[in-house]
Amino acid sequence: MDKGISILRRSIDETIIRGDEVLSERIEVIPVIDILNGVVVHAVAGRREEYKPIRDSVLIRQPDPGELLVRLKEMGFESVYIADLDGIMYNKVNDNIPRLVEEVGMRAMMDIGISGLRRSDTEHIEYVVGTEYLRTVEQLLDLSGRVVSLDMIHGKVKFAKYSLDIDYVLNVIKQVHLRKLLFIDLDRVGTMQGPNLELIKRIRNEYSGLFIVGGGVRSVKDILQLKEIGVNCVLIATALHKGIIDKRFY
Repeated sequence: MDKGISILRRSIDETIIRGDEVLSERIEVIPVIDILNGVVVHAVAGRREEYKPIRDSVLIRQPDPGELLVRLKEMGFESVYIADLDGIMYNKVNDNIPRLVEEVGMRAMMDIGISGLRRSDTEHIEYVVGTEYLRTVEQLLDLSGRVVSLDMIHGKVKFAKYSLDIDYVLNVIKQVHLRKLLFIDLDRVGTMQGPNLELIKRIRNEYSGLFIVGGGVRSVKDILQLKEIGVNCVLIATALHKGIIDKRFY
């Protein structure tokens, strides 16, 4: 009986992260791994040119992506979000990362830059399409079944050639069935300032699908407030490396 319950719980957890119809009453923590020049870096406020290798982490001694994946797996995490900044900034994708994810036995949402538009999802990897790679907001209508990230900076959703108000973008998103919607507040990433709860609440009120939030989350209190709003998963890096957050579900 215990084995059967364990299998059922695992099945439910996998359904949550894969974006199917069943949603959990718990909120899931998804660790973020930012990779630049092949090593794990500390992302701060979207200023990518200033990102430095991670230091003083309670999780790892060296900024090695493989070491971090193994440690997160040991802690009970099953899924991660990976920003391949070499792919995003220089179109030089770290193609060894999906192999590492699979070897560790995890799943990942991966942002590899504009080339992610041309890649198909696999059993272990879902490729994230960020709005910053789209030339027009109308291109969102072609992304049914994909994982899409609203890349917010300076209060606007960033696209390749312009930025738009969130309400306008949400009106377009409501016309397409996305697999998952991510909201990443780049101004708050790595700052420990806390999430923009009012804005996140507005998005949740307009979007009923699987909703994942990242940027500024600093505490269990922040996570529980996001849970109360109806957020399904939260992306966290800094608070994990500081030892403030240390488990998968809340």
